[in-house]
Amino acid sequence: MGNTIIYRHWHPGDDDAVLKFLPNTNEDWFRNKFDEPNDDLEPEGIRLAFFGERVVGHVMGESTAIFIEEKLQKFGTVSAVVVAPDMRRQGIATNLMRDLHTYFEKKGYRGSILETDNDEARQLYLKIGYQQVTRTFQMLLQPERNDSQFILTETTLEDLSTLHQLNKNWARQIFPVWWTLDEMAIASANMNDSRVLRRDGDIIGYVYWNEPTPGFPHVHIYDPVVPDADPIEVIKSLQAAISTPLVWETCEGSLYEKPLRSLGYSLERMLGSTLLFSFGPEIDLTQHFRSA
Repeated sequence: MGNTIIYRHWHPGDDDAVLKFLPNTNEDWFRNKFDEPNDDLEPEGIRLAFFGERVVGHVMGESTAIFIEEKLQKFGTVSAVVVAPDMRRQGIATNLMRDLHTYFEKKGYRGSILETDNDEARQLYLKIGYQQVTRTFQMLLQPERNDSQFILTETTLEDLSTLHQLNKNWARQIFPVWWTLDEMAIASANMNDSRVLRRDGDIIGYVYWNEPTPGFPHVHIYDPVVPDADPIEVIKSLQAAISTPLVWETCEGSLYEKPLRSLGYSLERMLGSTLLFSFGPEIDLTQHFRSA
């Protein structure tokens, strides 16, 4: 029995063993992981592999909502897939993922979605049936003086409800983003991490905006959420608003990929990938992961 790998979901009393296995995990968050009122994490969403009393494998899955096929639908998202180095190549990750998929199917989710920047992990996920949805690119946007009709400003509390509505419009008109009907993507806690685009005083979009840090000397942004504007004009408005280059992260097939290339930018392929495992009929999400 001691030499058998046991698979099960999280039970009360497992926290010490899991935290020992995942020493970089925020301990306070992990010990209170089910306390968030809007959190969809459940005990069955944490799958563990035990070798005796020792945790040797861990995966976590919860739900997200995507507006697809004219309605908001639930998908499972996967994070923290970890196997002890001395226990690898024994099928532990595959078994954990299969157990998690069983849980997702029981919940009625349309599929399982994960992101990875590790090519070895990506090959494992492809082997067990995931399909690659997209891969990420990044480039350095250069400042350029022009007469853009858009103005970039900081986000205020008064802007938040408008930004939430923009997310809905973006999802319905262009392609789904990660959002729910009740949860604000931009809220008071993170509004300093975004900038608002205005035209004639009216808000027309926003962009996630990460300020430089000692390890990352450039502003870092993701695809702007601007439902009713020419992507070229959005790009030029950002060029006009910045005084130093910024890093722009987009993805394969995005609304901005071809416009950026048409302006002469070379997009560097990154390791990041989004993958999907469908439950039931196969789902085509290749046009649905095109924003932060």
